[in-house]
Amino acid sequence: MYIVGIVGRAYQNKDGQNIMQIHEATRKFLLDRDDVICIGILPTDDKDYLDIEMGKDDVISSKLDYVLDKCDAFIVPGGTYGYSFDEYVIRYAISHDKPLLAICLGFQIMCSMFAKERIKFDMTKRVNIDRHYGKASLYQHNVCIQEGTLLKDLLNSNEIRVNSVHHDVVDFEMNDLVVNAISDDGIIEGVEYPNKKFIMGVQWHPEYLKDDYSNKIACALIDFIK
Repeated sequence: MYIVGIVGRAYQNKDGQNIMQIHEATRKFLLDRDDVICIGILPTDDKDYLDIEMGKDDVISSKLDYVLDKCDAFIVPGGTYGYSFDEYVIRYAISHDKPLLAICLGFQIMCSMFAKERIKFDMTKRVNIDRHYGKASLYQHNVCIQEGTLLKDLLNSNEIRVNSVHHDVVDFEMNDLVVNAISDDGIIEGVEYPNKKFIMGVQWHPEYLKDDYSNKIACALIDFIK
C-alpha cells in the first residue's frame, strides 16, 4: 500500500470556521487504484495559515519531517495562496527523490522556486481570461507536449486538450526545471525536474478531467515510487 500526501489549503467553511482541508477532486484523483491511500499534509506549527504573510514564514521542520517521511509521494494542489509550507514539501520530495505532482498554484510555486531572478519575482502577468480561465470540468485549449521529456514518454502524444483555471503566467527563466508543455498561445503549462523519478508540475487540473491522459499522469505518480 502506498501513501500519497496531499498538501492542505486554508479556507473558511460554510459555518465560517477557519480550516485546512484537501480538495475533494484531488483526494479522489488516485483512489481508483486499490494500492493507494491519501492523507492530508497540514502545517505542524501554530502559524495562522489564513494570514498569507504569516504563512510565508520559515517552516518548523521537526514535526513536519516525521509526516513526510511516512509518505511515498506527494501532490501540491491548486489554490489561492502559496506558502513556505508548500515549498518545503517540494524541496523535500526533490531531495528524497519521492514522486511529486504540482498542480496549478503548486506548479507556479515550484516554478517560482527555481526562477533565475527570484528576488525580483512577482507573478503579475495575466493570461487571456477567455482562453485560460474556465470551468475545471471543461476543456479549454490545447497544450503542446515537448519532445525529449518524461511527460512526452508518459502521454505518447504531441498535443492534448486541457482545462484551465488560472490568472497568472509563468513567463520567467528558470534554473534546473525543464519545460515539458506549452499552450497553443505560448504559455508555459508544464515543467519537470530532470534526473529524478517523477517531479512534475502542470498548470491545468488533471484531477478534474479524469481522461486517459490524466489517468496516465496519476498512474505515473504511483508507478515511479517503485
